[in-house]
Amino acid sequence: MCRVTQAPATPTPENSVSQPELEEGTFDRLARLASLLGAGFLCVQFGFLMAVADTPLYRMTRDGIIAAKALWAERSMQAEECPPSLWNLSRYEERGIVRSETAQSFAGYTLYSSGDSAAVVALNNDGEVVHRWDAPFSKVWKTAPHMSRKVPDNAIYIRRFHPFENGDVLALYETTTTTPFGCGLARLDVQGNPIWTFNDHTHHDLDVGDDGRIYVLTQALLLEPHPTFRQIGGAQVEEFVSVVSPDGKELKKISLFDLVGKSGILRGDITSVDLSGDILHSNTVRLVGPGFASHYETVSAGDVMICLRNMNLAVIVNLEKEEIVWATSGPWHLPHDPTPMEDGTILAFDNLFTWGTEIRSRIVQFDPATHELKWSFSGDDKTHPLLSNIRSCQQRLPNGNTLITESDFGRLLEVTQDGEVVWEFVNPVRSKTTPMQTPVVSGAFRYTQDELPFLKPHVPSQVAVKTTSP
Repeated sequence: MCRVTQAPATPTPENSVSQPELEEGTFDRLARLASLLGAGFLCVQFGFLMAVADTPLYRMTRDGIIAAKALWAERSMQAEECPPSLWNLSRYEERGIVRSETAQSFAGYTLYSSGDSAAVVALNNDGEVVHRWDAPFSKVWKTAPHMSRKVPDNAIYIRRFHPFENGDVLALYETTTTTPFGCGLARLDVQGNPIWTFNDHTHHDLDVGDDGRIYVLTQALLLEPHPTFRQIGGAQVEEFVSVVSPDGKELKKISLFDLVGKSGILRGDITSVDLSGDILHSNTVRLVGPGFASHYETVSAGDVMICLRNMNLAVIVNLEKEEIVWATSGPWHLPHDPTPMEDGTILAFDNLFTWGTEIRSRIVQFDPATHELKWSFSGDDKTHPLLSNIRSCQQRLPNGNTLITESDFGRLLEVTQDGEVVWEFVNPVRSKTTPMQTPVVSGAFRYTQDELPFLKPHVPSQVAVKTTSP
């Protein structure tokens, strides 16, 4: 008879878990996870409803996040030697003058400002520096009550300028580290010392009338949406055109938001740029002359043309009536510096005319009456394609040539009506730590000797220096 012996049971450790208990613990953990996910989903839905309703709690949270991001970005940029929006990797090996065809180039002085310092530089046609106005922000404004916080000098530059016959210069200061980014307007003497300052958030551009009045773009931060753009919501940068007396006193300030709201030119779409608060991005103000005005019934000499970049519009404002009296779109995308010409056309820098199909910019001369493109220049493979995503400007010279500022890569060039480059200059400044980094050139304009009589004809140093025989 076979006897079966049962093995003794293995003792169960006190901390071991039976299968039913294990399944019950897993279920509890899954239930807790589902509860957390459900609570998170409800929080997201609650936040969405608060945003749609634009409640005070949502606005406070949103504005706090925006402010924190802006402060972090600002401090990061201030710590850099070369703030990224003021410096770029150079496209060119050349520095200084690249070419100067004396017979075809328009003779005069080329004045420019760049992102490496708050200065205006004057060149002769040989690319030699004949004068500088050095005026760091902290030198001009010992205190700056209009600024939200202190910004280091390396992050403030002169965006636009206007010279006078006696050597004074108007200088418009900007930064890339605060919102609003306009920093003020100052009249400087020939040595760069301040004569007066205008404490407002001036930005992008200015123009000066024959009577000495100054027309300048200004801006202000709105924590609540403007009535014209209530559907966009959020904090917004409201923009104005201001009129300033020759001695720096504000005479008039007109809201471009108000003008657009009354004009009927509002578009229906809302872009991500709008949601950032930068809705219009006005970047140009130009006085309209009698020649241009004679081509359009509603336009008068003394009106101002303003570019609303983000709407791809050039509008004309009657400052007495305080209304937009004329507007046009054109063959451009996010343009800069549309200039009303005496023949009724507009000359403009079309930054992104390819709309992403290729990397290229161009200058266009456009007839709003016929929608005809009269002239354009976009460079070529030999002289490098013209390219600047932001900033930039152009000037039609008395001999018919066009002086072009390719801001992003610090290049100035003069081209004929046939598109031949007859004068070219590349900003010679490079970063000390990153040799191929070059500062942007904000704008360049050419003036005759008669317009700037304080600049005496420059004598080359090798002629001016007296030598002694051994």
